[in-house]
Amino acid sequence: MNRWLIAGSLALVSTTALAANPGTGFYVGASGGNATYDISKGDLDDISFAAFADNGAIPLNPTSTFDDSDTAWSLLAGYRFTPFIAVEAGYLDLGSTKYRASGNVRIPGVGTFPSTVGIDLSAKGPFVAAALGAPLGPHFDLHTHLGGFFSRTSFDIGVGLGTFNGNETVSSNSADFFAGIGIGYRFSNTLAASLDFTRFKAVGDEEKTGEGDITSFRVGLQYTFAQ
Repeated sequence: MNRWLIAGSLALVSTTALAANPGTGFYVGASGGNATYDISKGDLDDISFAAFADNGAIPLNPTSTFDDSDTAWSLLAGYRFTPFIAVEAGYLDLGSTKYRASGNVRIPGVGTFPSTVGIDLSAKGPFVAAALGAPLGPHFDLHTHLGGFFSRTSFDIGVGLGTFNGNETVSSNSADFFAGIGIGYRFSNTLAASLDFTRFKAVGDEEKTGEGDITSFRVGLQYTFAQ
């Protein structure tokens, strides 16, 4: 009985030590969740109104809806120098917002016509980051990411007036700072899961697409190649 107790204790200690000390070297990962854009429905209502007013048309009591969040996902590869210091790079898609407005528009001297407006704002692109962590017991860790997001931001606006439909897309490239914090759970020295909160600052181009912050919550998995 004592031999079995000693063997079981040694197995538990070795498993705990393994979980508390993730392997160094190369790793890959993927995550999915959602992203929320810091832009208000009122701002987009103003853009929608201006799309007609700038051309001499008058919107009549339009109604609108706005969804400021969408699915976000990422793929990454990194190198861990120590169990809790790493660098990584990858690709990130932060989805898009969806604004829709409808109503009638009066054109003086011509008549009144049904109208629609659709506006989508999206951001995606590569990123690089430094990852720092600290253990929280045998399986959990607290970590942070600091890096740059090289985003391709697109502002799509579509306008319908009577039988006419038009669409325009404005895009820009920008380098944006992001910072994040998360908690991880390590199943072994090769496999881990994490829940991360990330804040992207001033994404976009102020003159072309506008700038705004984006917040993302994602759940991810990482696999470290055995050394």
